[in-house]
Amino acid sequence: MKAKSSVVFFFLAAAVVSYGQPGPPGGPPGRGFGPGGFGPRPGKVVTGAPYSADVTNSLVRNLADGNSIQRTTTGHVARDNDGRTYSQETITGGFFGQNGPTTLVFISDPVAGYSYVLNTSTKVARRRPLKQFPAGAGPEARERDRPANPNVVTTDLGTQVVNGVNAQGKSRTHTIPAGAMGNAQPVVSTSETWYSPDLKVIVAAKRNDPMSGHANYALTNIQRTAPNAALFQVPSDYTIQDEPGGRGFGRGRRRLGPPPPAQ
Repeated sequence: MKAKSSVVFFFLAAAVVSYGQPGPPGGPPGRGFGPGGFGPRPGKVVTGAPYSADVTNSLVRNLADGNSIQRTTTGHVARDNDGRTYSQETITGGFFGQNGPTTLVFISDPVAGYSYVLNTSTKVARRRPLKQFPAGAGPEARERDRPANPNVVTTDLGTQVVNGVNAQGKSRTHTIPAGAMGNAQPVVSTSETWYSPDLKVIVAAKRNDPMSGHANYALTNIQRTAPNAALFQVPSDYTIQDEPGGRGFGRGRRRLGPPPPAQ
């Protein structure tokens, strides 16, 4: 049973990190809303902007036969002055046969150079080195070189207070032309994100995609003070295991979230 539980946890962690976290609204689409960092992209460390918040992330997909799939993630996130991040995520809705809620904890420590996934059931922390990008060679540089998509229309929604912080809004409409993937009619997806330039995180987002469903994401109870330093440390009663070759759950340092917003 323990071996089966470990395998299930490994695939759960892999599923969680397989979704992306969107950067600022001016950046390219195609990333998820998921918690865990809330703004810093892989390889980018945000310092001097500590915060903590609660997070809710939901996805509803209505099927053609009238059935529906619902998945919800709730949790707590934090970042300290040095760019360390913490994310505690409780997933409901079933993953790989897991019917009950599953809790995962992620810690990223760019100061020490490691990231961790903590299994709260076994008290094991899986560790891997954080990938370092040379100046000007990280994901942001690659995204700047990505050509504009003619099928995406972006609208500036201005600035307003969202969940207690000033945020910049963007909406996107992505149209897949008829016949592009065998579709008889154009497929239109819409997304809306609200980004805090002070915290460098998405504070609210929603997406409507006829193929993948309706997604809603929000940070609430946002605190701008430095979080408890203990959040960014592996508890003393955990066993730390190194991930061989840097492979597995940590690839890309991505998190759980609904499928990507409209491209």
